[in-house]
Amino acid sequence: MTILVEPNTGCNLGCTYCYEEPDRQHSQADIDAEYDIEKIMDRLEQFSEKYSEVPSLFGGEPLLMRNEHIERIFEWIHEEYDLEGTGRYTRIQTNGTLIEDEHIEMFEKYRVNVGISCDGPPALNDLRLARSEVDGEMRDVTETMTERTLDAIDRLKKTDVSVGIITVLTTQNAGTDEKLEQLLDWMDDLTQHGIYGHFNPAIPYEDIQEDQSLSPERLKEVFLQSWEWFKAEPYHQWSPMTNYLNNLLGNHLKYCINDKCDPFNAAGAKVIKGDGGTSGCGKTWASVGDGSAFLQGDSIGNEYNNTEERYEMLKQVPGAHTEGEEDQGGCKGCRYWNVCTGGCPAAGMDYDYRNRTRDCEAKYALYNQIEEDVRAMFPGIRLITDAPWDAPLADLTITNDVDIMPFAGMHHSQAEDPNVVGGSHDAPSVEEIAYRENGEK
Repeated sequence: MTILVEPNTGCNLGCTYCYEEPDRQHSQADIDAEYDIEKIMDRLEQFSEKYSEVPSLFGGEPLLMRNEHIERIFEWIHEEYDLEGTGRYTRIQTNGTLIEDEHIEMFEKYRVNVGISCDGPPALNDLRLARSEVDGEMRDVTETMTERTLDAIDRLKKTDVSVGIITVLTTQNAGTDEKLEQLLDWMDDLTQHGIYGHFNPAIPYEDIQEDQSLSPERLKEVFLQSWEWFKAEPYHQWSPMTNYLNNLLGNHLKYCINDKCDPFNAAGAKVIKGDGGTSGCGKTWASVGDGSAFLQGDSIGNEYNNTEERYEMLKQVPGAHTEGEEDQGGCKGCRYWNVCTGGCPAAGMDYDYRNRTRDCEAKYALYNQIEEDVRAMFPGIRLITDAPWDAPLADLTITNDVDIMPFAGMHHSQAEDPNVVGGSHDAPSVEEIAYRENGEK
């Protein structure tokens, strides 16, 4: 679960693939009128009494808020959650174009991890559109804004602030092998400086941005080529490759698109809006409604019941990996169910949240390749997939690490030789561990 403060939907960019773009406010006057800092602080106080998760600042573009309000939020979070003494931190997600020295000082002072949205170097970042009025005319300033983002990353490199990158995969930066190579070279430079990140494939909404989103077949190629890049250097840490490897070892998912998410009551993200109301993940607004936010959580007395009808259905409906049955958009029989659970409902096949994700082919291929490579390196290793596909592991892998004892198959007498793997009669099976962790045995 993540608690997000989203004071405004305004943004100084107009990313053409953004699912929130139709709801953007662009003028400073509109942004100032969109949020009430006192109502936000009141809601933060209420949430702090019930939830232990540290809130983070999102948007729109959160740096469009007045600096004194940004600092007020970070200072309150820092003191309320004792960030200095616990090793925890808060976060901000920004496009980076507005970062000033004053912001960097706040980030350092209040233990703020900075997530920056950027799709690559200027040539690959053109879908993050930016226009500005110059001499009474609107001009394209996308390249200038990209340079500002990259400059902000360079400035943050020189500080103690932790920086992460979110890159949206589109036809612009990964549509061809040449573009993908440029993207991976850019990522290589970042990772050499200790800056990591993850991919978010662009999701089309009802035919909108369909030409900018990678096809399932192309996304599969991108994922597999990225996995080869990941293996090439030890410093190439980037997700989903890192996440998927950890998922197979039993480490918890940490990646919302693999989490169970009720599209009408998205408990994965509790969002505090600018008027003090609450909502859920913005991606689910467009996938199940008319683009308007559902009032979820405290605003209507609904405590995020975390209903799982979608997932109970997906486990029963035949899919691409169901033996002897026609694919009907489900996940029945899929060996990677416990590390995927059907994917984000906003990305359901045929724009239908009840189906598994349209990215299924790519995700399956990446999990399968990782599994093959790991087993080749460590014969006898235990992975989540050694349990039955429908073992009750998904709830556990979503919320916490599951100790499947991946190396228990190596006998202690053979530990000095990593190439020799034997069985241990005392070690329980992954299936036994699955039911034990779930409290059923």
